[in-house]
Amino acid sequence: MVLRYSFHQIEEKNPLISFEKICVTLDIDWACDEIIEHSIKLLEEYDVTATIFATHESSLLKSLDRKHFEIGIHPNLASSDNYEKTIDSLLRIYPNSIGVRCHGCLQSTNIFRLYIRKGLKYDSSTYIPLRENLYPWWRLKKLVCIPFYWTDDTMFYSGFSFDSSQLHLSNNGLKLYVFHPIHIFANTQSGEHYRKLKSFYHQPDKLINLRGKHGGTQTLFVELLRYLQEGNVESYTCRDIYREWIRYSKDEQ
Repeated sequence: MVLRYSFHQIEEKNPLISFEKICVTLDIDWACDEIIEHSIKLLEEYDVTATIFATHESSLLKSLDRKHFEIGIHPNLASSDNYEKTIDSLLRIYPNSIGVRCHGCLQSTNIFRLYIRKGLKYDSSTYIPLRENLYPWWRLKKLVCIPFYWTDDTMFYSGFSFDSSQLHLSNNGLKLYVFHPIHIFANTQSGEHYRKLKSFYHQPDKLINLRGKHGGTQTLFVELLRYLQEGNVESYTCRDIYREWIRYSKDEQ
């Protein structure tokens, strides 16, 4: 059973929650280390922490400073005939992961129960675009749902201009941003642009020549990082958000 949620129902349960935090996340989506490194260097340049959801083993990800980068898992359950095996394989690579975002955002009660059984503490697979006053909530009393607010592929498929207003930074509540290293590296500008470069997904030397020349995904990524740095705005990992929600939940009891 695939679940459907009404955020209005969630909001009515806790109408006074104020959860003012910004979180930057990367979905790796099988990008090679050379492409991932491009995003990591930008995050380091602007001194912004981030959560990275990994699809595969990466020596680069394993080498990152855990004080600045959290590693979660990003299983592709839609193409798996054994959900448990798929999750186990990623947890063997990244045994300290406590969070998951399913590729394609596949969700079901059985999947949530499997996450809980595997010791995962939060799931960030629910997309509630540009919704004000977002905050986490509990699933099955043991798994924290951390919804995401904005994602780069929705942006470039929409046809909107790539200026900072499209980040909707003035909205209240949790703002969790999802970027993909491939789109940052290529400065992806549209669905058509992505289709042209997709066949060179693992060839950064060729992708360089196909990068968007003007406004694109990297433009907005850098705008977000600059906003955080210049405004002295703290960024949080999903692990931080999880811990904040645990503290909030205990205070409410």
